[in-house]
Amino acid sequence: MINKYDHITDYFEETFDLSRIKKLPITDKFRLINYIKLVGKANDIAKEKSIDAITTSPLYNIDKTFHLFISLLASELSTEVISDIIECYAHNFDESDVYFAKIVMLGSGALMIQKGIESNAIRSYLISLLGEEFLKSNYQRMYNEKDILDINEENEINIKYKNFDMTYRKLKYDMLALRQIKTDSDNNKLREVIFKYYGNKELTLYYSLLDVHDKKISEYLYRKLMKDSPKMDRFLLTASRCIIRDVDIIDMHFLLNAVIGKYTNFLKPYSEVLEEIKLREKEILDNVK
Repeated sequence: MINKYDHITDYFEETFDLSRIKKLPITDKFRLINYIKLVGKANDIAKEKSIDAITTSPLYNIDKTFHLFISLLASELSTEVISDIIECYAHNFDESDVYFAKIVMLGSGALMIQKGIESNAIRSYLISLLGEEFLKSNYQRMYNEKDILDINEENEINIKYKNFDMTYRKLKYDMLALRQIKTDSDNNKLREVIFKYYGNKELTLYYSLLDVHDKKISEYLYRKLMKDSPKMDRFLLTASRCIIRDVDIIDMHFLLNAVIGKYTNFLKPYSEVLEEIKLREKEILDNVK
Protein backbone atom coordinates (compact mmCIF):
# COMPACT_ATOMS: atom_id res chain seq x y z
CA MET A 1 0.00 0.00 0.00
CA ILE A 2 1.93 2.95 -1.34
CA ASN A 3 0.54 5.68 0.92
CA LYS A 4 2.11 4.24 4.08
CA TYR A 5 5.69 4.84 2.85
CA ASP A 6 7.70 7.99 3.53
CA HIS A 7 9.14 8.05 0.02
CA ILE A 8 8.07 6.38 -3.20
CA THR A 9 11.40 4.55 -3.52
CA ASP A 10 10.73 2.85 -0.16
CA TYR A 11 7.51 1.50 -1.65
CA PHE A 12 9.36 0.07 -4.67
CA GLU A 13 12.02 -1.56 -2.47
CA GLU A 14 9.49 -3.18 -0.14
CA THR A 15 6.95 -4.26 -2.78
CA PHE A 16 8.98 -5.69 -5.67
CA ASP A 17 11.84 -8.19 -5.80
CA LEU A 18 14.23 -5.76 -7.44
CA SER A 19 17.06 -8.31 -7.36
CA ARG A 20 15.41 -9.94 -10.36
CA ILE A 21 16.24 -6.83 -12.40
CA LYS A 22 19.90 -6.72 -11.27
CA LYS A 23 20.35 -10.36 -12.31
CA LEU A 24 19.21 -9.82 -15.90
CA PRO A 25 21.65 -10.52 -18.77
CA ILE A 26 23.48 -7.40 -19.88
CA THR A 27 21.73 -7.49 -23.27
CA ASP A 28 18.34 -7.14 -21.56
CA LYS A 29 19.67 -4.30 -19.40
CA PHE A 30 20.63 -2.37 -22.52
CA ARG A 31 17.13 -2.99 -23.93
CA LEU A 32 15.67 -1.52 -20.73
CA ILE A 33 17.76 1.64 -21.12
CA ASN A 34 15.42 2.70 -23.94
CA TYR A 35 12.44 2.54 -21.61
CA ILE A 36 14.26 4.61 -18.98
CA LYS A 37 14.88 7.24 -21.65
CA LEU A 38 11.20 7.04 -22.69
CA VAL A 39 10.04 7.74 -19.13
CA GLY A 40 12.50 10.63 -18.81
CA LYS A 41 11.35 12.25 -22.05
CA ALA A 42 7.70 11.82 -21.05
CA ASN A 43 8.38 13.49 -17.72
CA ASP A 44 10.05 16.41 -19.50
CA ILE A 45 6.75 16.95 -21.33
CA ALA A 46 4.73 16.61 -18.12
CA LYS A 47 6.96 19.16 -16.40
CA GLU A 48 6.81 21.63 -19.28
CA LYS A 49 3.10 21.20 -20.02
CA SER A 50 1.03 18.49 -18.30
CA ILE A 51 0.53 14.74 -18.04
CA ASP A 52 -2.28 15.04 -20.58
CA ALA A 53 0.22 16.52 -23.05
CA ILE A 54 2.06 13.17 -23.10
CA THR A 55 -1.05 11.58 -24.64
CA THR A 56 -0.87 13.94 -27.63
CA SER A 57 2.88 13.54 -28.14
CA PRO A 58 4.62 11.02 -30.45
CA LEU A 59 5.86 9.19 -27.32
CA TYR A 60 2.37 8.01 -26.38
CA ASN A 61 2.18 5.26 -29.00
CA ILE A 62 5.80 4.12 -28.98
CA ASP A 63 5.14 1.22 -26.62
CA LYS A 64 1.96 -0.61 -25.61
CA THR A 65 2.78 -0.93 -21.89
CA PHE A 66 3.92 2.69 -21.67
CA HIS A 67 0.67 3.70 -23.41
CA LEU A 68 -1.30 1.77 -20.78
CA PHE A 69 0.39 3.36 -17.77
CA ILE A 70 0.26 6.90 -19.18
CA SER A 71 -3.45 6.36 -19.97
CA LEU A 72 -3.99 5.47 -16.32
CA LEU A 73 -2.24 8.69 -15.26
CA ALA A 74 -4.30 10.74 -17.70
CA SER A 75 -7.48 9.13 -16.32
CA GLU A 76 -6.57 10.79 -13.00
CA LEU A 77 -6.63 7.59 -10.99
CA SER A 78 -5.17 7.85 -7.50
CA THR A 79 -1.58 6.85 -6.80
CA GLU A 80 -2.89 4.00 -4.65
CA VAL A 81 -5.04 2.52 -7.43
CA ILE A 82 -2.30 2.84 -10.06
CA SER A 83 0.26 1.21 -7.75
CA ASP A 84 -2.17 -1.66 -7.11
CA ILE A 85 -2.63 -2.08 -10.88
CA ILE A 86 1.14 -2.22 -11.41
CA GLU A 87 1.51 -4.81 -8.65
CA CYS A 88 -1.24 -6.94 -10.19
CA TYR A 89 0.38 -6.86 -13.62
CA ALA A 90 3.79 -7.70 -12.12
CA HIS A 91 2.30 -10.81 -10.44
CA ASN A 92 1.67 -12.27 -13.89
CA PHE A 93 5.35 -12.48 -14.78
CA ASP A 94 6.86 -14.78 -12.17
CA GLU A 95 8.50 -16.77 -14.97
CA SER A 96 9.82 -13.86 -17.05
CA ASP A 97 12.30 -11.56 -15.37
CA VAL A 98 12.56 -9.23 -18.34
CA TYR A 99 8.78 -8.74 -18.58
CA PHE A 100 8.69 -8.20 -14.82
CA ALA A 101 11.52 -5.65 -15.13
CA LYS A 102 9.73 -3.73 -17.86
CA ILE A 103 6.47 -3.58 -15.85
CA VAL A 104 8.29 -2.40 -12.72
CA MET A 105 10.42 0.18 -14.55
CA LEU A 106 7.62 1.71 -16.60
CA GLY A 107 5.19 1.44 -13.68
CA SER A 108 7.64 3.02 -11.25
CA GLY A 109 8.41 5.71 -13.80
CA ALA A 110 4.71 6.48 -14.25
CA LEU A 111 4.22 6.81 -10.49
CA MET A 112 7.24 9.12 -10.24
CA ILE A 113 5.83 11.25 -13.08
CA GLN A 114 2.55 11.46 -11.17
CA LYS A 115 4.45 12.48 -8.02
CA GLY A 116 6.18 15.32 -9.89
CA ILE A 117 9.74 14.02 -9.39
CA GLU A 118 12.39 15.65 -11.60
CA SER A 119 13.44 13.84 -14.79
CA ASN A 120 17.12 13.38 -13.88
CA ALA A 121 16.16 11.87 -10.52
CA ILE A 122 13.85 9.41 -12.27
CA ARG A 123 16.55 8.42 -14.77
CA SER A 124 19.13 8.00 -12.02
CA TYR A 125 16.85 5.86 -9.88
CA LEU A 126 15.72 3.60 -12.72
CA ILE A 127 19.22 2.93 -14.05
CA SER A 128 20.36 2.15 -10.51
CA LEU A 129 17.92 -0.78 -10.52
CA LEU A 130 20.11 -2.42 -13.17
CA GLY A 131 22.96 -2.85 -10.68
CA GLU A 132 25.91 -0.82 -9.43
CA GLU A 133 28.42 -2.08 -11.98
CA PHE A 134 26.08 -1.39 -14.87
CA LEU A 135 25.30 2.03 -13.42
CA LYS A 136 28.98 2.99 -13.13
CA SER A 137 29.78 1.78 -16.64
CA ASN A 138 26.78 3.22 -18.47
CA TYR A 139 25.25 6.16 -16.61
CA GLN A 140 27.22 8.90 -18.35
CA ARG A 141 26.56 7.42 -21.77
CA MET A 142 22.84 7.15 -21.06
CA TYR A 143 22.73 10.72 -19.78
CA ASN A 144 24.56 12.01 -22.85
CA GLU A 145 22.12 10.14 -25.10
CA LYS A 146 18.99 10.69 -23.00
CA ASP A 147 17.07 12.23 -25.89
CA ILE A 148 17.89 9.43 -28.34
CA LEU A 149 15.29 6.63 -28.43
CA ASP A 150 16.09 3.42 -30.28
CA ILE A 151 13.10 1.10 -29.76
CA ASN A 152 12.59 -1.21 -32.74
CA GLU A 153 11.46 -4.75 -33.52
CA GLU A 154 14.91 -6.16 -32.73
CA ASN A 155 15.41 -4.63 -29.27
CA GLU A 156 11.89 -4.00 -27.96
CA ILE A 157 10.55 -5.98 -25.01
CA ASN A 158 7.14 -6.96 -26.35
CA ILE A 159 5.04 -8.19 -23.43
CA LYS A 160 2.45 -10.81 -24.34
CA TYR A 161 -0.75 -9.87 -22.55
CA LYS A 162 -3.56 -12.33 -21.83
CA ASN A 163 -5.76 -13.14 -24.80
CA PHE A 164 -9.56 -13.07 -24.60
CA ASP A 165 -10.67 -15.50 -21.87
CA MET A 166 -14.39 -16.14 -21.56
CA THR A 167 -14.13 -17.62 -18.05
CA TYR A 168 -12.41 -14.57 -16.59
CA ARG A 169 -14.50 -12.17 -18.66
CA LYS A 170 -17.78 -13.52 -17.27
CA LEU A 171 -16.41 -13.63 -13.74
CA LYS A 172 -15.10 -10.07 -14.04
CA TYR A 173 -18.51 -8.72 -14.99
CA ASP A 174 -20.09 -10.76 -12.19
CA MET A 175 -17.76 -9.07 -9.68
CA LEU A 176 -18.44 -5.64 -11.16
CA ALA A 177 -22.17 -6.37 -10.98
CA LEU A 178 -21.83 -7.28 -7.29
CA ARG A 179 -20.06 -3.95 -6.75
CA GLN A 180 -22.99 -2.24 -8.52
CA ILE A 181 -25.53 -4.08 -6.32
CA LYS A 182 -23.83 -2.61 -3.26
CA THR A 183 -24.16 0.86 -4.77
CA ASP A 184 -27.75 0.47 -5.95
CA SER A 185 -29.04 -1.39 -2.89
CA ASP A 186 -26.91 -1.68 0.24
CA ASN A 187 -24.35 -3.88 1.94
CA ASN A 188 -27.03 -6.15 3.43
CA LYS A 189 -28.43 -6.95 -0.01
CA LEU A 190 -24.92 -7.57 -1.33
CA ARG A 191 -24.09 -9.98 1.49
CA GLU A 192 -27.37 -11.78 0.95
CA VAL A 193 -26.50 -12.28 -2.73
CA ILE A 194 -22.92 -13.41 -2.06
CA PHE A 195 -23.67 -15.76 0.83
CA LYS A 196 -27.05 -17.20 -0.21
CA TYR A 197 -27.38 -17.05 -3.98
CA TYR A 198 -24.16 -16.45 -5.93
CA GLY A 199 -22.65 -19.82 -5.05
CA ASN A 200 -18.90 -19.22 -5.23
CA LYS A 201 -17.30 -20.74 -2.11
CA GLU A 202 -13.92 -19.05 -2.61
CA LEU A 203 -15.54 -15.63 -2.99
CA THR A 204 -17.60 -16.26 0.15
CA LEU A 205 -14.43 -17.20 2.06
CA TYR A 206 -12.35 -14.22 0.92
CA TYR A 207 -15.17 -11.73 1.37
CA SER A 208 -15.72 -13.02 4.93
CA LEU A 209 -12.01 -12.76 5.74
CA LEU A 210 -11.61 -9.21 4.44
CA ASP A 211 -14.95 -7.72 5.50
CA VAL A 212 -13.90 -6.84 9.06
CA HIS A 213 -14.07 -3.55 10.95
CA ASP A 214 -10.30 -3.36 11.50
CA LYS A 215 -9.12 -2.06 8.13
CA LYS A 216 -5.44 -2.66 8.93
CA ILE A 217 -6.12 -6.34 9.62
CA SER A 218 -8.16 -6.55 6.41
CA GLU A 219 -5.30 -5.04 4.40
CA TYR A 220 -2.74 -7.28 6.12
CA LEU A 221 -4.76 -10.39 5.21
CA TYR A 222 -5.19 -9.19 1.63
CA ARG A 223 -1.45 -8.59 1.16
CA LYS A 224 -0.50 -11.88 2.85
CA LEU A 225 -2.92 -13.96 0.78
CA MET A 226 -2.07 -12.21 -2.50
CA LYS A 227 1.62 -13.00 -2.15
CA ASP A 228 1.64 -16.69 -3.09
CA SER A 229 -1.92 -17.41 -4.24
CA PRO A 230 -2.75 -18.66 -7.75
CA LYS A 231 -4.32 -16.23 -10.22
CA MET A 232 -7.97 -17.15 -9.61
CA ASP A 233 -7.57 -16.61 -5.87
CA ARG A 234 -5.80 -13.28 -6.46
CA PHE A 235 -8.69 -12.31 -8.73
CA LEU A 236 -11.35 -13.07 -6.08
CA LEU A 237 -9.28 -11.43 -3.33
CA THR A 238 -8.91 -8.25 -5.39
CA ALA A 239 -12.61 -8.23 -6.29
CA SER A 240 -13.59 -8.69 -2.62
CA ARG A 241 -11.28 -5.90 -1.50
CA CYS A 242 -12.60 -3.53 -4.19
CA ILE A 243 -16.22 -4.19 -3.20
CA ILE A 244 -15.54 -3.85 0.52
CA ARG A 245 -13.57 -0.62 0.07
CA ASP A 246 -16.12 0.89 -2.35
CA VAL A 247 -13.53 1.28 -5.09
CA ASP A 248 -14.88 3.17 -8.10
CA ILE A 249 -16.34 0.64 -10.53
CA ILE A 250 -14.17 1.69 -13.49
CA ASP A 251 -11.06 1.60 -11.28
CA MET A 252 -12.13 -1.91 -10.25
CA HIS A 253 -12.46 -2.82 -13.94
CA PHE A 254 -8.84 -1.71 -14.51
CA LEU A 255 -7.64 -3.65 -11.44
CA LEU A 256 -9.32 -6.89 -12.44
CA ASN A 257 -7.87 -6.64 -15.95
CA ALA A 258 -4.45 -6.29 -14.34
CA VAL A 259 -4.94 -9.40 -12.20
CA ILE A 260 -5.96 -11.37 -15.30
CA GLY A 261 -3.01 -9.94 -17.22
CA LYS A 262 -5.34 -8.47 -19.84
CA TYR A 263 -4.51 -5.23 -21.63
CA THR A 264 -7.06 -2.49 -20.97
CA ASN A 265 -8.46 -1.00 -24.16
CA PHE A 266 -8.99 2.69 -23.47
CA LEU A 267 -10.71 3.13 -26.84
CA LYS A 268 -13.72 1.16 -25.61
CA PRO A 269 -16.31 3.65 -24.28
CA TYR A 270 -16.94 3.40 -20.54
CA SER A 271 -20.67 3.46 -21.34
CA GLU A 272 -20.36 0.00 -22.93
CA VAL A 273 -18.68 -1.38 -19.82
CA LEU A 274 -21.37 0.13 -17.58
CA GLU A 275 -24.18 -1.21 -19.78
CA GLU A 276 -22.79 -4.73 -19.51
CA ILE A 277 -22.46 -4.38 -15.73
CA LYS A 278 -26.09 -3.29 -15.39
CA LEU A 279 -27.24 -6.20 -17.55
CA ARG A 280 -25.33 -8.70 -15.42
CA GLU A 281 -26.61 -7.04 -12.22
CA LYS A 282 -30.19 -7.63 -13.40
CA GLU A 283 -29.46 -11.27 -14.23
CA ILE A 284 -28.00 -11.90 -10.77
CA LEU A 285 -30.84 -10.16 -8.93
CA ASP A 286 -33.44 -12.05 -11.00
CA ASN A 287 -32.18 -15.24 -9.32
CA VAL A 288 -32.68 -13.83 -5.81
CA LYS A 289 -35.86 -15.21 -4.29
